[in-house]
Amino acid sequence: MTKTKAAETLTVPLSFRVSPAHLEEIERATKKEVRKYRTELIGMIWEWAWKEYKRAGSLRDLLDGTRARQYSRRVSEELQDELYTALETILNRAPSAVIEDVARSLTARAGKYGDER
Repeated sequence: MTKTKAAETLTVPLSFRVSPAHLEEIERATKKEVRKYRTELIGMIWEWAWKEYKRAGSLRDLLDGTRARQYSRRVSEELQDELYTALETILNRAPSAVIEDVARSLTARAGKYGDER
């Protein structure tokens, strides 16, 4: 019995609604990029967008520019949520000197407990 290699990608037609102005932009971009076919350019953009979507965790987080939280099993999710909220509040509201102080402290601790990869 011979084994066959599964295809790494499938060609699946997707349909997007774009304005004529966007279509003209896509055509201009296709001409100036290395990818000379519209489908190749759109495919590359799709791959990038999909990675960003998965990294964000949801469309809302992607559009808001936030990422999904990755929880550790070492402490409760509640404590981790408190830490994320506290850091987010500091980043959004504290003076830059406070933010720099927090960054130094966190970086020092991360260096102490982090491992070399």
